Amino acid sequence: MTNPPSPNSSKQLSDPSYRAAMLTKIEALISVLQVARTKVIRNMDTPGTNSARLARVKLQVENTLKVCQKARTALSGTAPISSEEILKTDIDALCAQLGAMES
Repeated sequence: MTNPPSPNSSKQLSDPSYRAAMLTKIEALISVLQVARTKVIRNMDTPGTNSARLARVKLQVENTLKVCQKARTALSGTAPISSEEILKTDIDALCAQLGAMES
């Protein structure tokens, strides 16, 4: 079912416009998977549902989500922001810098 990577895939990945297009697709897929996971979790508590089946679906969605998040990290070329980095960040200074960029 899946197509093997084309012989030009390494050349394509070095192209910034191709990477940006792939990143956009990954972001959209991540959004869809997050909504799907939320719906599955909500339906797990509904009486009369097949909880075992929904648990398997939830696991599959979460595994796919992890793969997409890794792909997003690889395509963006940046590591995710850690909790420690967030705590050390001066939010007021960051907002001031971002506001200065708009001017």
